Amino acid sequence: MRRREQDRLSRMDTDYQKRKAIAEFNMRREERLKAAEERTAKKRLKRQKKKQKKKEKKTKTNNDVEEPKDEGVEEPDVDGFSDDSGDSKEEGEELKQ
Repeated sequence: MRRREQDRLSRMDTDYQKRKAIAEFNMRREERLKAAEERTAKKRLKRQKKKQKKKEKKTKTNNDVEEPKDEGVEEPDVDGFSDDSGDSKEEGEELKQ
């Protein structure tokens, strides 16, 4: 009986050690993944900031280039609508009849 009990205890101990090792491995793995994710997020943020700065610089440069062209030229007030509104053909046809 004692032999059987000792075997059972040794199996329980080895199982516990195995589970403990797996838990430690998983914990370290999670820490590594989290650290890698943080590094990636940091690099992504840096790239986005760089892209935003480049975009702002480009738009600023485009605005600076366009401003000298517009300074000497006055644009007429155009509301996008024509004055005759397409009635001139109908009026001309009525006059012919």
